[in-house]
Amino acid sequence: MKKAKVLLVLANSFMDNLIPLGMSVLSACLKKAGHEVILFDTTFYKTKEKTGDDARIETLQVKFTNLADYGIHPKKTDLCSDFRKIIEESKPDLIAVSVVESTYFIGLQLLNAVKDIRVPKLIGGIHVTFSPDDIIKEPVVDMICVGEGERAIVELANRIGSKQEYNDIPNLWVKKDGRTYRNPIGPLVNLNELPEQDWEIYEKERFYKPMGGKIYIAGTFEMNRGCPYDCAFCCNKQLQEIYKKHGKYHRQKDINILMNEIKTKTRRYGLQYLYIVAENFLLMKEERFSLFIDHFKQIKLPFWIETRPDSITEKRVLQLRDIGCEGVSIGVEHGNPGFRKKILNRHITNSAIIEAFKIVKRSKIRSCANNIIGFPTETRELVFDTIELNRKIKADNIIVNIFTPYRGTRLRQLSVDNGYLKPDAIAGDYRADANINMRHFTPEQIKGMQRTFSMYVRFPKSMWPEIEKCEDFGQEGNESFHRLRDKYLARFK
Repeated sequence: MKKAKVLLVLANSFMDNLIPLGMSVLSACLKKAGHEVILFDTTFYKTKEKTGDDARIETLQVKFTNLADYGIHPKKTDLCSDFRKIIEESKPDLIAVSVVESTYFIGLQLLNAVKDIRVPKLIGGIHVTFSPDDIIKEPVVDMICVGEGERAIVELANRIGSKQEYNDIPNLWVKKDGRTYRNPIGPLVNLNELPEQDWEIYEKERFYKPMGGKIYIAGTFEMNRGCPYDCAFCCNKQLQEIYKKHGKYHRQKDINILMNEIKTKTRRYGLQYLYIVAENFLLMKEERFSLFIDHFKQIKLPFWIETRPDSITEKRVLQLRDIGCEGVSIGVEHGNPGFRKKILNRHITNSAIIEAFKIVKRSKIRSCANNIIGFPTETRELVFDTIELNRKIKADNIIVNIFTPYRGTRLRQLSVDNGYLKPDAIAGDYRADANINMRHFTPEQIKGMQRTFSMYVRFPKSMWPEIEKCEDFGQEGNESFHRLRDKYLARFK
């Protein structure tokens, strides 16, 4: 086998500064196989007017932080010109682009900007997995990766380096001689067999991440992949369907392997904060949880987790507190039990959610309530059920995302079936974009509820008539919002 030179392209949202797991593992796999890797990262290019963090600051969800204090600024050069330059200088054998649905337009823009350069062009990511027929039609796309890419990209680089045919590699759809080879999905990746992430490909500025109103040198670590639950706004059920012949998509990494990587990366990069990637962190057996607790006592760094309210127990939360857990994001999603069960397929009572937050509050760990508004068929009145529940749980932080109709989710199909969304629509940013258009609850009304949600939760109900004015984006509504925002920040932030 001869070495191939691979240009990995991370199509990332503007200033979303958290080390990405997927790209880091792909690079590590390629280097382990003997290939050369170069990265083109769009993070610091101004691909949008506002960042996701800007949107959350403006809607009172997170505290203001300034990456410029750490010398981190948007790039002033042109995105596509810089992309062409790196290709002309490095002369890669393969260009491999990773996208999610909200950044797909960035990846496509880059590939179209170099469509005249004769280098094989591959695009992959979760959006591609659920839109293969649409994306393979793009003239500038030579190949797509459907499903996990670790094995596929290494085998592709092996074949390209050795100048062999590559139209039969599992997980890849390949165009050749007017035909498209749609290869089947291959076996699931064993997380314990993956090499440690490669972070050498990133600029040093990429390690600074705002968390809880402060900026840390942060690292991301994969503990689990996938989720066994079937929430209608998530694609995990559909991922399991794709891989049903190969076993359970939800997998866990061995705790010893995870801890060794955390220790190595902490020493090498001076990490100050850890983000543990597990969609439901506390969904594990007691033996595994105890092993995590025992090992993490040696790490001595603050970390953040995400979990479901029905997984929270007093005993486990206190153990997490004692080893440095700084924050827990808990999925509330919606406050109406009937809507939550029927539309979201979330089977939990409001009383159980309230109790979960009480447990976290007693532990002094910072709690964060994750909410979503603007679901298909939802009304403004139903949003107030979510507001009322948040008033009872009294979380330290309130996150209010806008429902995003991602490909591969049942609620996207419901949105299309009800005429709220065009079948070929590309979903935007869940932090700022209202994608579905319901006559009874318009995108502008949804965004108005998003920016006032925290006010409705924190301020007394006697102020609700004044807050309602802030839902409107006209001059009077904006003036009212700015006036109340200053009061909110003075009192609650």
